[in-house]
Amino acid sequence: MAQFVYKVSRKGKKSSGLVEAESLVEAAEKVSEKGGYILELKSKFSLGSLKLDQLVEKLVQPLSERMKMVEKILFTSQLGSMLKTGLPITEAIEAFVDEKPTGSSVILRRIMDRLKSGKKLSESLEEYPQVFDKVYVNVVRSGETMGTLAESLTYLGDQLKREHNLRNRVKSAMIYPVVVVIAMIAVMTFISLSVVPKVVTFAERSGAELPIITQLMVAVTVFIQTNWGLILLVLASVGVGLWQALRTNEGKRIVDGVILKIPVSGNLIRRYNQVRFARLLAGFYKYGIGVEDSFDILSESLNNYYYAEACKRLKGRLMLGRSLSDSLSAEKELFPPIMGRVIKGAERTGVLDETLLKMAVFYEEELETALKDLTSLIEPIMVMFLGIGVIGIALAVIVPIYRVTTQIK
Repeated sequence: MAQFVYKVSRKGKKSSGLVEAESLVEAAEKVSEKGGYILELKSKFSLGSLKLDQLVEKLVQPLSERMKMVEKILFTSQLGSMLKTGLPITEAIEAFVDEKPTGSSVILRRIMDRLKSGKKLSESLEEYPQVFDKVYVNVVRSGETMGTLAESLTYLGDQLKREHNLRNRVKSAMIYPVVVVIAMIAVMTFISLSVVPKVVTFAERSGAELPIITQLMVAVTVFIQTNWGLILLVLASVGVGLWQALRTNEGKRIVDGVILKIPVSGNLIRRYNQVRFARLLAGFYKYGIGVEDSFDILSESLNNYYYAEACKRLKGRLMLGRSLSDSLSAEKELFPPIMGRVIKGAERTGVLDETLLKMAVFYEEELETALKDLTSLIEPIMVMFLGIGVIGIALAVIVPIYRVTTQIK
């Protein structure tokens, strides 16, 4: 076995030692099992060193830099419940850390070490933006300031669970058409490449004239077989081009604008962004997050370009002293007028956070109805296209055979 020299930080104190392992990854696992934050790890006979950041990026990044959504939901909800019982936060987090440094355990172990060294939970979470976004960190920071950390974590757990369920429902609604389209393309490709050529050969040897639909299918098949490399190149170029375009503001503006104008999908996108807007803003008001920070986070959290820009405009109006209801009235294309009127009443009674939360629940129900309508609309369209595809394939295969058998008679 090779020998590795390490330096670690445990409870704010630095120490070093020697560990034997087959590889650098195994050495990191053994050192992590002893507890502490790895500062340096290198081979005993190496001239250079490998710091923790390099180790994570090059060797165990896929395991150490990610946390599954289900794990994040359970961690957040259970951490809030454990803190309510009076359990120290480091002991509570330690309950979620596995012995082996895999998955979310590496992140949680580092967070625990930072807490032991005197950092706040929000400061520790902020170092992992790919796992804990600005919404999460700011709500935690607000809970720390107001002394309601357990309640803040419980709220975040519920919020994450609702968003997870909402995304799953949207994905479920799209599974059916995607599966049908893939199956139809697979069947047509198989028949075009294996069955049709044999039927064509059989018909040509018999002297029968091929029908137009068979000729068309043969022409398409020959074109694909001859130019498959070019087709893949074009598809890849289009895919990369769209991906690059969506990374620019102008490209995202055009694509998101087109999506919003499509009747069914546009309604889904509107409702989804309205739900997120109302639910996130309710939490921000409840936990005392400032207007400027709230709408900056909202503009980053809403996926649609137009809703993100609307949040920036709302922030500008609110900073000038206008009310939320008046500010929303200028965004009638994105937010329904009833939303502004309901919020206006809530501003007068001082229950804005509760009202926003109720509106989020209401729009969630409308979103579910829109998803059901989408599924109901897609099913007959898919059946129609599937029927046309099946009939086309059947005619391309059966008609030549029928003509040959007729000539034989």
